[in-house]
This record gives sequence, structure tokens and C-alpha cells, in this order.
Amino acid sequence: MRKFLIIIGVLIASVSCNRKTQLVYLNDVTNETLGAIKAPVYLIKPGDVLSIQIYTQDPNISQLFNLANTQNTYASYNTEISSYITGFSVNDSGQVNLPVIGKVKISELSVRDAQESIQQAANKYLKDALVVVKLLSFRVTVLGEVKRPGTYTNYKDNLNIFEAIGLAGDLSDFGERSNVLVLRNTPKGVKTFRVNLQDKNIVTSEGFFLQPNDTVIVEPRKGKVMALNTPNIQLLLSTLTTVLLFLNFLKK
Repeated sequence: MRKFLIIIGVLIASVSCNRKTQLVYLNDVTNETLGAIKAPVYLIKPGDVLSIQIYTQDPNISQLFNLANTQNTYASYNTEISSYITGFSVNDSGQVNLPVIGKVKISELSVRDAQESIQQAANKYLKDALVVVKLLSFRVTVLGEVKRPGTYTNYKDNLNIFEAIGLAGDLSDFGERSNVLVLRNTPKGVKTFRVNLQDKNIVTSEGFFLQPNDTVIVEPRKGKVMALNTPNIQLLLSTLTTVLLFLNFLKK
């Protein structure tokens, strides 16, 4: 009976614990400099939303080239919603339609090159124009074993997978860190990447830097189902132990 109780205790402990190595990122890193790939340059596509502002020394003239009264009209909206309302969408032809200037083709250009194209168009009307272009539709979705799954907007020029996971509140204890799936829409279809967050070579992986509209899916570890069933297993073992103790008492 004593041996049986010991076995039960070991089984309960084994199904309810995590190993440290399962919870650590980049667990093979020492004091070293890691190689890395250069962050890819995103090319604008139809459907993207951009903030395009044209500034001059005369505020009245600037207003003619921008969406009028945006600050007052959309003051009741939060920053993200107002940005999308006042932003410019790239149409199916790859163009944006700007006040006064008209249509400018910017698809398949980087944000920097698009800014230069619009700057050249603005220079035809203004001598002192300053054009500022920002991509508003850089959004990534993080799903699965994270603390705050959802879709997040990135306001920087690039975003790596660790930063995306940070936006989602980090992985849960049951997140499988060694086999994270990244989905990416391409003209040829959805491209997939499997990345290991525990391997230092991830920084050279094509899936390290995320692209707009990427989806990151964190799968559960195999032990999650067992851990979720632990209370039931404990109850079953406890009941079984009680029955055995009772039967043992009757034999005496």
C-alpha cells in the first residue's frame, strides 16, 4: 500500500509541473554576438492605408492639400480609428487620390519611395512642400497560447516576432516555444514558416521579421491536455486510494 501511494504522488507531480527549458527563450545563447538578417523592406500593396500629410509654411495652403478639419471632426475617436478614417487607401490600381494633386501610383514602392513620388507630385504645385508618409495598416494577429490573443497595430517601420509576442502579453506556460507557426499572405498564396523561439538561429530566419497582415499561431504543448485533466486525475486517484484503504481496513 505504501508503495502504491508513493507511485500516485509521483504521477500527480509529473503531470502538473513544467521543465525550465520549456519556458525559456533562446536557451542556447551564451555571451556572443548573433548574426541577423536585415529587416525586409515592405512594398505597398492595394488595400493598404497610409497617412499622407503635406506641409507648407502657410497653414491655409496646407489645409487645401490635406483632409480638412480632421482634428476637430474626429476628435471623439481614438487615435487608431481616426488615423484610419483620415488615411488614404491604395486602390486596386495601386494609386492614392490626394486633394488637389490627384492620383499618384505608389503600389510596389517602399514607404520611403512612395513619399518621394508624392513629394515630386507636390513640388509641381508648391515650392516649399514637405511630404510625410506613414503606413497605418501594419497589423499582425497573434493567436493561440498567448495571454492576450488578438490583432495589433505596429507603428514602427518593422516588427520582429518577439515584439509581436510581447504585444500579446507573452506566451502562456503551455505555449510551445519550439514550433511557432507564421502565416504570410503573398501574391502566390499563403506562405508558412515554422520558427523555434528557443533557438538563437531564429534571428536569421525568414520568419523573424514580420510583415503587415502576418498571423502568428502559438500551439499548446503536449502536456497541456494532461495538465488540464490533472484535477480529474487527482480526484480519481484520491477516490481509488480511499477505496483501497477502506478495503484494506475491512480485511483486518
